[in-house]
Parts: sequence; structure tokens; C-alpha cells
Amino acid sequence: MSSFISKKKAKSNNQNFIVLKFFGFGSITRIVHVIDTVGIARNKVTFITLHKNKTLIDLLNLNAIYVKTDTSIALISSLFKLINQIWKTKQSTILDMERVSNLSGIFRLIIGIGKPSCSFYFEPKNTNKKGHRFISLLNKPTTEAIAEMFEKQYKTPITNNLNKTSSNKIFININAGNYFPQRKFSLSKYIELIKELHFENPEWHFYLTGTSSEYEYVELFKNRLINNKIPSNLLFNISGKHNLSEFVTNLKEARVLITNDSGPLHLATFFKVKTVGIWGPTSSRLIGYKDSKQMLNLDLNLECSPCFIHPKSKVAKHCNGDLPCFTSFKPKEMALKINKFVNDY
Repeated sequence: MSSFISKKKAKSNNQNFIVLKFFGFGSITRIVHVIDTVGIARNKVTFITLHKNKTLIDLLNLNAIYVKTDTSIALISSLFKLINQIWKTKQSTILDMERVSNLSGIFRLIIGIGKPSCSFYFEPKNTNKKGHRFISLLNKPTTEAIAEMFEKQYKTPITNNLNKTSSNKIFININAGNYFPQRKFSLSKYIELIKELHFENPEWHFYLTGTSSEYEYVELFKNRLINNKIPSNLLFNISGKHNLSEFVTNLKEARVLITNDSGPLHLATFFKVKTVGIWGPTSSRLIGYKDSKQMLNLDLNLECSPCFIHPKSKVAKHCNGDLPCFTSFKPKEMALKINKFVNDY
């Protein structure tokens, strides 16, 4: 019996995983968070992803094979090389984490010939197919579903090594990218929230983040804050000022990151920075980050929330686009919770 167990363990230790994840800066970071939490060695995992994600892959020290999309010739060439590389990889399982992408599904079928594979689903399925497992995302935190892909169980890690600092740098991320604009907390609410935080903490400095293309947008927001009597010497627009590695270095110096559902939320969580997530159409329950010393989730938990379940969801249909999950927030109450969270070590 012990010989059988040792052989099974040896086989498990030799197992390699190929993860298909083309899109989602935050999603890739969350996958690595789960890999580390459940004890999968990073050198056993290879990501298949777009070349534009290389800076993130390098930052997280991951193995990756890139798909180049600059031209149709580059795309076809990189796909052929990729398929050939994967077919030569032994003892590998294909994990399709692109959720509802049909293109990813077809690609997984091609590269997965003769290899075990796994993918997510949202609609009920009766059974697994030969050589292929299905992992449900129905009413389940994504962190748990990712762990199931690796045949592991996810448990929220105890944050013993929280990145503590007495810095007065407060990072504010008012954007959530262009992929899903409905997850952006309104600027007027953000202004009221920052005013409340400033009133209680006049020594805090607010660093407004974003990409280089968002600089003007964030600058307009900064000017609105100044017009609302937030001193200009306490406001810093750092949109596009740093590359990804430099941004993370600066983020680690922050006392807290306050953001809506976004890539920086996942980065801050990964690097053990105190994080306040403001949730509306999306949900902390489905993302899988629970309240802790490191994470504060602000969520009204309305009956219609979350309405964004997967990329094909019809968002804000129930409320006709009014998004009461955001508009019903009271900045004063939010500020009270944030103050307690930030100052409670």
C-alpha cells in the first residue's frame, strides 16, 4: 500500500499544468494567488497568454508561451509553434480558464489532443467527458473553482505577513479599464468619500492611479477634488508615471489601496497590501477575497446583485442601468469603515 501511495505522489509531483488565460490582468494575478495558496509549484505551471501580458508574467516570475497578435502572420506563426511545443510536453494537463470564450475552447481541443483537460462552465452539465473535466462557476467563488482545476481545495490564507506601514500614502484607483465600465464607482461618490477621509485624516496624501492613457481623465478628477477644498499639495496624479514593476514598488509603500473591481485590486491583494474593494455589479463573494485584516469589502448586497456573473451577462438589466448597488452607497458610512480598517492593525 505504501508503495502505491508513493508512486501516486511521485506522479503528482511530476504533473505539469498548461493554463489558457489570454485576457484579464487581474484574473492572471488571482490564478497565481490560488496556485501559491494551494501549494502548486510555479515551475509546474505554464501560461498560454497574449504577448501584451509579458510584463505581468515577468513580474510574477511565471513560465509562459506567448501568442503574438501584431499581424495575422505573427498570430499564425506563434500558434503553430505553441501547438508543437505543447504536444511535446509530457504529463501535462490543459486548464482552460478563459470561462466562456469559444475561441479558447476550440484552441483547447486542438492542443489537448491526447492530454487530460479541464474547463469552466456556467450552465448545468450532467457529466464529464472522457479525458475532460468541467468545473462549475455557478454561485461559487472563482478562487475555489480555480483550485478545483488543480484538484485542490482553496482556503482563505491567514495573513500573517501583511505589508504594514505607517505611511500616509493612500492609493485611489477610480478606473476599472474599458472592458467593463459599469464596475466604475461614480466620480461624485468618490469625491464625497475622499472629502470624508480627508476630514478625519488631514495628514493623508492621496495618490490617484491609472494608465498613461487615463492621465487627463484622472487630472480632471484631481481638479474636481481641489474645487471641493481638498488641498492640492495632498493630491498626486501618478497615472502612467511608472511601469508595472515600479507601480508595485510604490503600491507596497501605500497604507491602503481603495478601488473598485480592477487589476490593481488583485495586485494589492497578491502583494499583501491593505485593500478596500468597492463592489457593485460584480461581487467579492464570487471573486473569492473574504474580509480580513488585509481586505475590506464594501458591498450593499442588494437582491439583484451581482448582475455581472460572466462575460455574457446582461449587466444592469434589472435596474435599467441605474446601478443602485453603487448609487445607494453613503460615503460617510464608507469612510467610517475604511478608517477603522486602515487604523486597526
